[in-house]
Amino acid sequence: MRTLPTLLLTAIAIGAAAQQWELTTPIKTRSEFHQIHMVNDLVAYAADRPMGSIVRTTDGGHNWTRPYQNHFNDPMAVFMWDELRGIATGELGLVVLTTDGFATTTTATTTPGNGNYRCVFFLNDTLGWIGTETGRILRSTDGGANWALMESGLAASNYITDIQFLDPDTGYASCLSSRVIKTTDGGFTWQVVGPLEIQMVVHDIHFFDTQTGVGVGTTGNVIRTTDGGTTWDSIPSPTTYSMFDLAVQGNTLVACGAWGRVMRSTDAGLTWSVQQVGNTDHQSVALSPGGRGILGTDGRIQCSNDMGVTWSITNEGTWHTVLNKVAFQNDQVGVAVGWLTSGGLESGLLRTTDGGRHWAKADGGGLGVHLTPTGAGCLGGGSGSFAKTTDGFATRTPANGPNVAIRCTWSFDALTHIVAGGAVYGGIYRTANGGATWTHVLDVGNITINDLWFVNDLKGYAVGVYGDNYRTMDGGLTWQPMTGTPGGHTVFFLDTLHGWMRNFRTMDGGDTWIPINSPQGTVSMFFNNVDTGYAVTGGGQTERTTDGGLTWSTVLPNITNAQIGDAAYVDGYIVAVSRWGDIYRGQVACPLAAFTPEITDQVDMLCASGIGSFQWYRDGELLADTTACIAALEEGSYTVVVTDGLGCVSNTSAPVQVIHTGLANTVAEPSFRLVPNPASGQVQVERAEGTSAWITVLDVQGRAVLETPITGPSAMLNISGLKSGVYVVWIAAPEAVDVGRLVVE
Repeated sequence: MRTLPTLLLTAIAIGAAAQQWELTTPIKTRSEFHQIHMVNDLVAYAADRPMGSIVRTTDGGHNWTRPYQNHFNDPMAVFMWDELRGIATGELGLVVLTTDGFATTTTATTTPGNGNYRCVFFLNDTLGWIGTETGRILRSTDGGANWALMESGLAASNYITDIQFLDPDTGYASCLSSRVIKTTDGGFTWQVVGPLEIQMVVHDIHFFDTQTGVGVGTTGNVIRTTDGGTTWDSIPSPTTYSMFDLAVQGNTLVACGAWGRVMRSTDAGLTWSVQQVGNTDHQSVALSPGGRGILGTDGRIQCSNDMGVTWSITNEGTWHTVLNKVAFQNDQVGVAVGWLTSGGLESGLLRTTDGGRHWAKADGGGLGVHLTPTGAGCLGGGSGSFAKTTDGFATRTPANGPNVAIRCTWSFDALTHIVAGGAVYGGIYRTANGGATWTHVLDVGNITINDLWFVNDLKGYAVGVYGDNYRTMDGGLTWQPMTGTPGGHTVFFLDTLHGWMRNFRTMDGGDTWIPINSPQGTVSMFFNNVDTGYAVTGGGQTERTTDGGLTWSTVLPNITNAQIGDAAYVDGYIVAVSRWGDIYRGQVACPLAAFTPEITDQVDMLCASGIGSFQWYRDGELLADTTACIAALEEGSYTVVVTDGLGCVSNTSAPVQVIHTGLANTVAEPSFRLVPNPASGQVQVERAEGTSAWITVLDVQGRAVLETPITGPSAMLNISGLKSGVYVVWIAAPEAVDVGRLVVE
């Protein structure tokens, strides 16, 4: 059966829209994934409670985005009906709904005063329940828009750890005080079942049917019932470490818990084995019908391709820190440095080797950092912490620094470095022996220097947010004040004459400064030539000038909840660093090397990667199609060229050969039928499965033109509103995702 997520189709079908930011560090060392929900082998969502976010993957857990973040009421649980529609619950009654994968959300109506909403379960896309940490259960009959309080029979101190329903009437919930409760009237009333033979907190339960169920909890305990919870057996466990979550596919169960322990059963929970997967806590686990597993480990994501037999780290969390400065050695290697303060729990250095697309933890951080094109550089931080490098911080050497909060640095080579900061003992310091000794080259009292820039080995500039602005003509040995400028967070020079700082520019090397109308709150500026430059604000809004800074226009929007510390221009992209260790990347110009789009087959359709307008060719002849996906109904060799919203033109893709009006690659037949096909007016969908599913019809541009649920083996689709042409029919069911082709006459 062929699987194809709609998110993939949606992504490749986006037109030439406004440029946007991409968060490159969605997972942090402090992330804790309290629940993971896998929609299929590729698409999954996770609730990261400490980071206040919902993160999403569309490639089976390798890469993640953060579409939702709320630092007021953090999410604790997530449930998805399909790849785009879902619900998240969390602290202090948080309930939010989404129809677009949490890109946007709406807030549900709930009963106040019930504490944290710990778990959520839906039987279908209308009927669902929430369990709270105050022993309350709520019920919704309208897809989560409104909720009513049920009678749980529990004290407020007995919180609900998990909830599951087998049908509209029969449901179970596990509780704090060694209890499992049951309802037979849809959740209106509940009764304690058991009693349990052992004292334990049941962290998670799973019922295969109304009679057979399994629970896991504290000290590795496993319980099992075959009579609907009337009695429970204590199952021998291979560990004494607590289990926090349980995932089930068929008779295979995987439980995860404290100190890296993962338990697994292949006989519906009768016997278990244990393995050590790292040495940190696993908060959640999920399995797909295809055997893909995702393990929510503190500070990282781990994945499995064999139903939990083996696991490997696919995404290592980066530092949770307040990033203050970023520096690049070239268009690939760069570092960002952060410190421990409000909004940051660690002091860390992050490093990239692919132009800012991915980042890894490098070592301890600080406040300022700089790299030379040769890889020499240095960083500094509070109380004079200092380290140097000769290989772009692949390795580092600690050294002594001056007793000052080092807010910015500059390196000439492996031995000669400049550091600056303040306010106490502020000013500028210089070393010519790799940090063995320092000279206080600018000592004018308690001032603050925030940024440094040298145009060559002799001529340099220093600016501070309080108007402490200086320049040097002898490599930093002596400094002279620059008057008439208010200073700021940033200074940039294109050459020995042309320079910019917040609200001012110079065309004579800093002798005189002319006011300019740069964006309010600018924290970083950089120019490609005397006319074209960019300014990034503390909120992430990026504006471009084409007249040297006199006028500006927005090219990248503000970032929600961001607090940008610094930014850099890297081969057509802005790389901005922020609090919480967030690093964003957004395109503002054409890169030096054009990208090459890839063509993939989508059931008698060809779809190209990239964002923008798409020009297709068959046997070298120009086609009229300019969309991401086209119908491949004629034989020939197909190629595509993509032009993005900035006018950047890609290379020509590798050709894809279409033979006999179909693709050269064999495409599996879908497991459903469309009768008739071609069709007009109405078409019957006939399936082998009778499970609930969601049908989506997409046009050749990858846009959803028709969506409807199906609850049985057949459904009638009204296609009278569709234009003549070829469409993709996508059916998402719990057991798989299937794709077929529909021709509308």
